[in-house]
Amino acid sequence: MAGQNRSASRKQSGKIAFCGMMVALSVALMLTGGLIPIATYCAPMISGVLLLPILLEYGKKTAWMGYLATALIVLILGIDKEAAFFYIFLGYYPIIKWSIDKLRQKPMRVILKLLLFNGAVVAMYAVLGFVLHMDAVVEEFTEMGMWMLAAFIILLDICLFMYDRLLVPMTVLYANKLRPRLRFLIR
Repeated sequence: MAGQNRSASRKQSGKIAFCGMMVALSVALMLTGGLIPIATYCAPMISGVLLLPILLEYGKKTAWMGYLATALIVLILGIDKEAAFFYIFLGYYPIIKWSIDKLRQKPMRVILKLLLFNGAVVAMYAVLGFVLHMDAVVEEFTEMGMWMLAAFIILLDICLFMYDRLLVPMTVLYANKLRPRLRFLIR
């Protein structure tokens, strides 16, 4: 009986440590958003990829907890609020991607991904501009003009599909190359 409790406790401790390391690494990456201009868009995507090991090892519920922990810490510590909000509104994508990909019809998958992504982007910028009164964001979009705004949205959609395609090989890379090396942590 005592051996079983010790084994369960050790397993739970390993889970917490592993998830904590992934969250810490995600937060460290997100903090680069304020230092490197392009990191505003790249850091949330890379941080989302770090949810994949949690998802594969411990399931959706734990991955959602890792996402929430990262989102809260980044929001509190964040140098770049735009990057933090990109993560808050889109960082969960690697968790839900696999559920969307189970749909049989490819056009439905594409439409659902575009609706989810564009809806999240519009909601994020609405919160940044109109709720949090970040006038620089509103001014930036006002100066862009309609054609530049459309080009920006198209480029973001292209980034979504590139990111979506990248998640599959990243999952395979983790499962085949990294997971065996991390077995001492994940038991």
